[in-house]
Amino acid sequence: MSERQQAIAGTDLPLDGIRVVDLTVVWSGPGATALLGDLGAEVIRVEGNDRLSRQVSARTTKESIAATGYHGGTYPDRDPGERPYDRFAVFNWHARNKLSACMNLDTPEGHQALLDLVRVSDVLVENNSNGVLEKLGIGHERLLEINPRLIVARMPPLGMSGPISDYLGYGPNFNSLIGIAAMDGYEGEEPDSAGENYHMDEAAPAGLGFSVIAALWDRERTGRGGLIEFAQAENVMAEVGEFVLDWQVNGRDPAILGNSDPHLLQDVFAAAGEDRWVAVSVRDDRDWRALLEATGLRPELATLGSSAQDRHEHSGEIRAALARWCVERTPETIVGLLAEVRIPVGEVLDEPALLADPHLTARGWFRERTHPSVGTHRYPGHPWRTDDFELAFGRPTPGFGEDNDYVYLTVLGYDRSTYDDLVARGLVTDHQIA
Repeated sequence: MSERQQAIAGTDLPLDGIRVVDLTVVWSGPGATALLGDLGAEVIRVEGNDRLSRQVSARTTKESIAATGYHGGTYPDRDPGERPYDRFAVFNWHARNKLSACMNLDTPEGHQALLDLVRVSDVLVENNSNGVLEKLGIGHERLLEINPRLIVARMPPLGMSGPISDYLGYGPNFNSLIGIAAMDGYEGEEPDSAGENYHMDEAAPAGLGFSVIAALWDRERTGRGGLIEFAQAENVMAEVGEFVLDWQVNGRDPAILGNSDPHLLQDVFAAAGEDRWVAVSVRDDRDWRALLEATGLRPELATLGSSAQDRHEHSGEIRAALARWCVERTPETIVGLLAEVRIPVGEVLDEPALLADPHLTARGWFRERTHPSVGTHRYPGHPWRTDDFELAFGRPTPGFGEDNDYVYLTVLGYDRSTYDDLVARGLVTDHQIA
């Protein structure tokens, strides 16, 4: 039994017994397979030692990242170590519960190993550029011939067909194409004033995870798998659907609202202290009355916000008064006063504050885990919980090729001599070369 299997043994999780082949990169795809692993699926990352499957070169050194500023902090102690691809925080946060097996898909041996794995798996997820699988000779038609019960989940940003389906890029590029970037700025400033936006990558994991679960449910009824074409841009477009409709029906471009909201009285306000901020939302008349009472601003603001329409029309004046009130008080004071009267409020936390946050600590959200290549650290917990079962949280990250023995000898059933030959020829390694 693998370490991953031991971690979920006896938990009776919803996807226990489901095997997922993970051919994903960057964020949106790995985030989706992480959610499937949370539910008990055995997720096997297929990684080539001649590729940067974790976005990090094996040649990365402490000296080379010293010049990268903020990004140098993506390694523990700002040190990439001897295995930088195992220590990269951007990869490790979504690598929980996963296994790693080395297969170079551009070699005959690696190609065959993947096909052998597909034969004994339930789901394959990939979010590479449109056409990559076809170039490797493993398009979904071929995979479904080998295993008709397989669910192939593909995540091309703009779909698999159409005049712009071959466009290349990442989340910020497609957010611009969708129109999110046109709204993403500070109030009263240009759209690009708030920096890059990766919302497409944030939105895709849950959508893809739901799609896979629905397909597995359908397979129980039909006995057959099939293709999921999950166009990430279309998925995120639905999250700004009201603005798309407003332009189509009324010809109105969306306003650049910054931290405010078209329906609620909402903003982020500077508080006392260096670079400390709080977010406040007023949802309805009850919140409004409670705000006036808690802040003592009734004499100044009472006539400006007696209705939702009034609060909308006088939003600027109200928020300016709230800003003056907040800047004289610490975040702790503001949160304490407003939370007591059930007004949505929270401090905008930086990383050290998140790690020390008493609410997250009380809920046990951070999970401390140890890995030989990384050391002992706290990792982000699950984005949701249920009363019915405890989600899986086993090994925090798979070392590159750490599960080669289990995958080749147990899952694929290769004999020892065949496996040892692949290792001797450098086709299967426990370290990245590129």
